[in-house]
Amino acid sequence: MFACGSTTIEESVSIGLTAKSGSIGPQYRKGILVSVAQMYSDICLDCGEITRLYIKENADKNWQN
Repeated sequence: MFACGSTTIEESVSIGLTAKSGSIGPQYRKGILVSVAQMYSDICLDCGEITRLYIKENADKNWQN
């Protein structure tokens, strides 16, 4: 349930950039390259609150701090 009391949820909404290529998300090292994990969110359709941010791919990565 959201802060507004609604249970109307849109799930797995992708988060991305509009003017640049690529994704917004946590970075990880893949060999000598640095990659970004695509992030997703669940959003209340009544008040716009984002309840969670997550990635769908395997989370066992060499995450960059």
